[in-house]
Amino acid sequence: MSRTEQELRQLYASTRGMPTGAAKFAVLEEVIRHADALGLVEFAFDVRMSATSVFQHSWAPEKAFLTFSWCLAAYDREPHRFGSGHEHTLLWQFKWMAYSVYQYPEIPLQRGTDLLEDMERRYRRGGHSMHAVLQNRGEAAQFTGEVERAQAYYEEMALTRRDALSDCAGCVPSSQVQSLVALGRDEEAIRIGESAVRSGCTEQPQLIYSELLLPFVRSGLGERAVEAHRAAYRRIRDNPHHLGELALNLLFCVHSGNLVRGLDLIERHLSWLDRPRTPLTEMEFAAAAVAVLSRSQEQNGGDGGAVLRFPTVEGKRRPDTSVAELAVELRERALGIAERFDARNGNSYQSTRIRDWMDTGAIGEPLPLSVFERAVNSRSGERLQRLLEQVADRTAAGDLVAAARNRVAVAEVLLADEQYAEAAEAAEEAVRELDRIGLTADAAACRWVLARAYRMDGPGGSGIRVLRELLDSDPWGREAQDGAPAASPEALQRLQPPSLLPARPELEAALGRWLGYGPEAAGWSLAAARGFAAAGREEEALAALGEALARHPDADAEPTDGVLADLLGETGAVLGRLFGEAGSPGRVGERGPTGLAGPADPAVSPTVVVLIAYAEHLQAIGRLEEAAERLRTACSLLDAHPDTEAAGRRSTVLTDLGEALLRLGDVAAAEEFARAALALLDPDDAWEEIVLLGKVLRARGADEELAKLLTEHGLELEDLDD
Repeated sequence: MSRTEQELRQLYASTRGMPTGAAKFAVLEEVIRHADALGLVEFAFDVRMSATSVFQHSWAPEKAFLTFSWCLAAYDREPHRFGSGHEHTLLWQFKWMAYSVYQYPEIPLQRGTDLLEDMERRYRRGGHSMHAVLQNRGEAAQFTGEVERAQAYYEEMALTRRDALSDCAGCVPSSQVQSLVALGRDEEAIRIGESAVRSGCTEQPQLIYSELLLPFVRSGLGERAVEAHRAAYRRIRDNPHHLGELALNLLFCVHSGNLVRGLDLIERHLSWLDRPRTPLTEMEFAAAAVAVLSRSQEQNGGDGGAVLRFPTVEGKRRPDTSVAELAVELRERALGIAERFDARNGNSYQSTRIRDWMDTGAIGEPLPLSVFERAVNSRSGERLQRLLEQVADRTAAGDLVAAARNRVAVAEVLLADEQYAEAAEAAEEAVRELDRIGLTADAAACRWVLARAYRMDGPGGSGIRVLRELLDSDPWGREAQDGAPAASPEALQRLQPPSLLPARPELEAALGRWLGYGPEAAGWSLAAARGFAAAGREEEALAALGEALARHPDADAEPTDGVLADLLGETGAVLGRLFGEAGSPGRVGERGPTGLAGPADPAVSPTVVVLIAYAEHLQAIGRLEEAAERLRTACSLLDAHPDTEAAGRRSTVLTDLGEALLRLGDVAAAEEFARAALALLDPDDAWEEIVLLGKVLRARGADEELAKLLTEHGLELEDLDD
């Protein structure tokens, strides 16, 4: 199917709000393909430049090789066509290519050497510093096993002038720390690394902290190692881009004697190997996982029969596997990739390094990592301590069910005390234990605690992921109510959600809020509204409808958009039940809404919010008369039920109503509402009201009055244009 240029530009714009993943990649590649077919060279160039960044910062940097190469060749042919600003971006992206190319054993070394030579030539030609070039040469030497040479490049780089093409103050030390660790120079690694953890870079502090885990442990700095692991994992737990850093955190679990934690991380993240960022990070994660699995098997007297259970990810679930079976599988995978690197590099550096990883063990005394084993400061000191003791006592007594439920209670207390990182860790452990025991309902309730803890502790992606999984699992048993075979009494006891888990509409409403803005967020809020309405919770249903309307971007949506069409239809039906199909608008200034078909005293606050949002959507798609009817109803409601927020809401309603009437051609009525809205507010806070009045004056040709209004409020005539 062919597309027009306008359609392509709209499709490209839609990718800006899409999460990184296969869907976004597919849309970008579709836009590029059609742009090439239409001969839109400049547009295709811009899309590819953007796509290079998207691919590089995902788990698919190999896709960036193609987009970057195309842009570089196009720029070299016609630099005047694209502008000098693009040259800087291309030189910056050169660093990404030089970094990535060595992580694929199928790419010959000469290709990497040529790329570095070309990079240096272009940097010198542009009068740029060699700082970034030396850093990339050091990274290349590190990847190919020339560790001492790598360090020599870093030392030369330290004496070289930085410029606008240098990496940030966090990423430069991060790459240097890697070679220092390989050389066993832990003290230097710690000194250089710790000074850069607060660089503000989006890649930090997780990269540096992950690299510093081994130096901390080898130097006897256990507390700093624990905090580094906790800080790093919080930033990488929901992003497959950080597969390599996750491998270092797995090794830390071995070094620190936290094998249970390591097994938990393997269960949680093994699916990342389905689409590894590069062969290098695939090899490292597999090797680090082997270290955890092998030491766990040894700790259990050689018994590797313990079963690992993996979560469902994107509709797929890996079959349960024993520790021993997975160790064999991943060992073969890691060594196979290492041998490919050795063949390419002409040495045995990678296979030796990976064997050392797989054979590594604990270093020094075990470090307490679990929130149930170390001291935690909390406002609920005595209560928390009592719960922690109960976890320990019941675990020792073999009462695993009671211990797991006490873990949930600990997570709740920590969450209430705003100890979000600790609450997340406690809930993670509790969920794992509840899943293994088979307490389905308790695990579902604990996942709600975990989702909220994740939400408050750093980036919100993890909380959204857990909440999606919880809703998909349907712990309320809707499927069973819809005709599925009846469960046994024992199964029902396990499936019945405890009171800790809210009703489904409440979680749907929460997910809508967490997603923020867009059709998906609106869809979840709409689902919540339907659920509340079915349960007879009318006020909450209205509030959820208001949120759904506020979250849907009407400006870029077609009226036929599935979510928007459903949303407008459902909102119209609800308002019709409340106020009658015609809206029974009443007149501004009359007391009370007339002709109510629903309750005599509806919940004013959520109802007015819904009326305003609904009217805004109706205006956006040209249904102006209906919008005006609903806004008149909102005015009447506010007249009949004044509250502390009535003035602000009333001014919004009056302004929107005036805008609708102006577009309908009723200039006199529009002026009445514009002046009424303006009278409610301080002129300094009434930009929209003043602009509306200006439009009205322009529409009726009151040029002198309009000029005075513009002068008084510092406006230009262009400010009146939409």
